[in-house]
Amino acid sequence: MGGLLARLVALGRYVTPDEAIWVYRSLRFREALLAGRWADTLVAGHPGVTTTWLGALGMSVQMAFDGGARAAYDWLTTMAGLTPENVEAFRRLALLLSGGRVAVALVNALGIVAVYWLARRLWGGPAALLAALFLAFDPFLAGLSGLLHVDGLSATFSTLALLLLISGIHARETPEAKRRLWLALAGAAAGLAVLSKTPTLLLLPLSGAAMLWPVACDRDRPARSRLLRFVFDALAWGAALLATVVVLYPALWVAPLDVLAMVGGSANRHLDEALRETFFMGRIAFDHGPLFYPVVLLWRLSPVVWLALIPAVGWVIDRRRRALSTDAVWPVALLLLWVVLFLLAITPAAKKFDRYILPVVPALLILAAVAWAGWVKAWPRLGGRLLTVLAAGQMIYWLAFAAYPLTAYNPLVGGARTAVAMLPIGWGEGIGAAARRLAATQPGVVAERAMAGVVPSLAPFFPGQTLVAGLDDPATADYVIVTLGGRQLDPAGVAAQTAGLELLSTEHFGGLDQAWTYRNPTPVAAAVPPPLSDAITFGERITLTAFGRQVASDLLTLALRWRRGAPPAADERFTLRLAVQDTAGNVWVAQEADLLNDVAFFPPDWATDESGTVRYRLELPPGMPPATYQVMLSVIDRNTNGQLPARGAAGELLGVMVNVGEIVTPAPETVVTATRMQIAVAGGRMWLDGRLQLLGAGQTAGEALAGSRLPVELFWHVPQGTLPPGLELAWTLRDATGTARPVHTSPLSRYDTGLWRTGESIHEMYRVPLPPDLPPGPYSLEIALVTPAAGVSEEPYRLADVQINNIERHYEAEVAVPFAVSFGALDLLGLATADLSARPGESPEVTLYWQKRAPHGEVYSVFVHVLDEAGAIVQQADHWPGGLPTDILDAGQIVTDRFPIPLPADLPPGDYRLRVGLYSADSGLRLPVLGADDTSAIGETGDSVMLPAVLRVRP
Repeated sequence: MGGLLARLVALGRYVTPDEAIWVYRSLRFREALLAGRWADTLVAGHPGVTTTWLGALGMSVQMAFDGGARAAYDWLTTMAGLTPENVEAFRRLALLLSGGRVAVALVNALGIVAVYWLARRLWGGPAALLAALFLAFDPFLAGLSGLLHVDGLSATFSTLALLLLISGIHARETPEAKRRLWLALAGAAAGLAVLSKTPTLLLLPLSGAAMLWPVACDRDRPARSRLLRFVFDALAWGAALLATVVVLYPALWVAPLDVLAMVGGSANRHLDEALRETFFMGRIAFDHGPLFYPVVLLWRLSPVVWLALIPAVGWVIDRRRRALSTDAVWPVALLLLWVVLFLLAITPAAKKFDRYILPVVPALLILAAVAWAGWVKAWPRLGGRLLTVLAAGQMIYWLAFAAYPLTAYNPLVGGARTAVAMLPIGWGEGIGAAARRLAATQPGVVAERAMAGVVPSLAPFFPGQTLVAGLDDPATADYVIVTLGGRQLDPAGVAAQTAGLELLSTEHFGGLDQAWTYRNPTPVAAAVPPPLSDAITFGERITLTAFGRQVASDLLTLALRWRRGAPPAADERFTLRLAVQDTAGNVWVAQEADLLNDVAFFPPDWATDESGTVRYRLELPPGMPPATYQVMLSVIDRNTNGQLPARGAAGELLGVMVNVGEIVTPAPETVVTATRMQIAVAGGRMWLDGRLQLLGAGQTAGEALAGSRLPVELFWHVPQGTLPPGLELAWTLRDATGTARPVHTSPLSRYDTGLWRTGESIHEMYRVPLPPDLPPGPYSLEIALVTPAAGVSEEPYRLADVQINNIERHYEAEVAVPFAVSFGALDLLGLATADLSARPGESPEVTLYWQKRAPHGEVYSVFVHVLDEAGAIVQQADHWPGGLPTDILDAGQIVTDRFPIPLPADLPPGDYRLRVGLYSADSGLRLPVLGADDTSAIGETGDSVMLPAVLRVRP
């Protein structure tokens, strides 16, 4: 009972950053189970299956007795997903946390009972009792074992797996069937450990070696008999592990490869990279090397463990003096081997946190108990008193930190006073304490705003509006909460953040000031995205009403407000595509996201027709040239995969990809170093006596069509000095015979080279026009630097090899029915026949003749409408002219455009007319039909013409 109570102290006090995510994963797991969607039970790569099972069970029990929890659950299941800025979601997730915490704490507390029972069989009553007390009241273990997370459960199940394994191997006089039952239970416990967290996979080779060791040492039995014993032991253990994993992980039933990919990918990410920098021994870094976990052990293990080295040394001396049986030594050796191998296994991973050592903590506590119990046995007079002192000392140590157990640090090395210089401090406790104080002491706090570094830790306890650090403006906050951990990471940043603010309160516990609350005497009003002067409606179903943007460093934040139209269907879903592009059409960054409101609901589930402010963050590539760029937006109907046409307030067609505003990227305050550039193909050369360096290029296409524009990305650097303004690049294609053909000259960058600073790196995109008359074949693409003073300087540099392909081109054609109409970029010369005939369900072929006015340009599509006598569209066909992208066509080139028009099977007989026009394949905007002066629009709608032809549909 004491162990359970020690694991429940966090209830209502604080929420750690990860727990809200595990509540949401448990909710998704529960929903998938109830719906029989087994593949959707794959919710995490840890894999965390035991955590989600317990979280789902805990919230089920909680909802049975708490209507508020039920309402929160229903609200959360409406969300499309959990995002870091969804403050309201974190409030509701916290309402469902208690059930999961209690379930996890109960399982971990029962694990202590099981440890006591197993330890008593192995080492006797005193050692077992001491081990149980050590486990129950170790602050670090108890604090993590009461959270809805994976670490406590992985520690409990891995410890049970080892003790059960020892029991099975140790029971030599036990009948084989009973002994293998122990091994099967060990395998099941190992399966639960693996389902909790992947590093416990180390149990597989360790358990195999443990089962093999006594077999190898037993020389009294025949080799065949020993081998068969090992095989059957391993089968019992392995079968139980496999059955446990498969039965409890429904995703494995239907999508085993997906499970392996996600779990393996998560493990690899832990090895390869840390998501954020952390503090260690006064240093801020992503990876802290091999010293991290030994230092964590020194400060995180209870004093009883380190003091147990005294009896342990005595035991080793005694072991040398008088021989002890292998049966007495090898269980201790196995636990020690587990500790050493596990720490060695997790040390190479870049991502390191103190809680990652938790699976070895119970083993060390048990070993300490065994060592102390052995000393008691050796010194009977001191036995009872010593056990009492040890148990009382451990309980007093826990009591000193009972309210916030994760703030406990080994007093033998200075406790919290020295830990603050060695390890990162805090995991949301200080924010929770500060928020609860604000709620209790500040009148009118419901109408105020607060900001802290961790939204899931603040939102559940602060009754006002929680702001999101890095997204909301700190100047709009009434209160700012900073933590000791934040000061460790960025003392200068915290000082700047709190400059001019008034210190309101300090949260002191665990021997340290853990958090500080500052009042902002002059908060500014929160900015809202300005309303659009002309709202943009997409498909008459969703309207963009406001648009704001902010560029800070390499991050573009967009703020949008939406209004839905007519009541949407229950399954209506939209995808929003955002892109930042330059005037040449190069896309620098793009992002697709579900179109949701400010609490991540799909439009049919919005509480009102207005969405609230929805923010999107796009990371701009490092070295993006300072310039003006367009923010392009389109809305896609998920049910049809079609882009919705956009119209302005007056109903005018704006296309399907709309320019909603511009951004100006300023020159960065500090130069972008070459190490930050994301270069696909490294390597280049120097120009201008080492002042200009080509670092490398993007991945250039290996094939291209003559007449098109070849996209090229280059990465530049200024190692020293400065550059003259107006530098240009001369682009050349060199064929297999060595003949060079100049194709283009362009500025080296849109950001004038005279403004580049020493050490600066620039990422630039180009579109190199390929002449339409290029003979097909292999070419080398070369660049040469052009200076204003000297022209082309130095030898050209070979960038890439490109295979140029070409098409058959015609510049003359016999047009049977001339019909000269211009759409600006292309002219419609006429058609092959004016009389078309077909039956319903057939596909009559239409032939048009198009002529390109100038090379390159955009890609345009033809639309053909079949109109009845009332002018209604009965059929439509869209295609590229002649099946070719128009940007590759040469000036004066004529395209014969043959295409079928599939007629509906139920089309009534009669005469029909054909209407033709062009539109941009990218934006969807139609081209105007031009008159003789190439300026005035003609035709019935201004963007299409009636062909001088009749389509007669016969019965």
